[in-house]
Amino acid sequence: MTDVVGPPEAEAGGILTIDLAAIVANWRALQERAAPAQCAAVVKADGYGCGVEQVAGALAKAGCTTFFVANLPEARRARAAAPDATIYVLNGMLPGTAAAFAQANLRPVIGDWLGWDEWNAFSRR
Repeated sequence: MTDVVGPPEAEAGGILTIDLAAIVANWRALQERAAPAQCAAVVKADGYGCGVEQVAGALAKAGCTTFFVANLPEARRARAAAPDATIYVLNGMLPGTAAAFAQANLRPVIGDWLGWDEWNAFSRR
């Protein structure tokens, strides 16, 4: 079954068909090459326009356990699609968001001392 998202075909100006099986096959090929290391999936920018829920869900079912996204809202969407996965947020934490990261079991990629200090202080509590 194909999920159809967007306007009716006559109004769309173009149709994009996403082959989730091909995305999964590509991830599996990369996972084989990376072994014994893990191969993560980067699904930022709405799964590069393919739908973060659809792509992360398909990859999680295929065995992918680690995902990278751009920001906290995207991380929540990935979490809904892959509830048991490890999810990293590349843009790090905005001030005051440490509790939201912890609540959703997300990992900020820390890129500056301000983020480090906040995450460290939060983690100690």
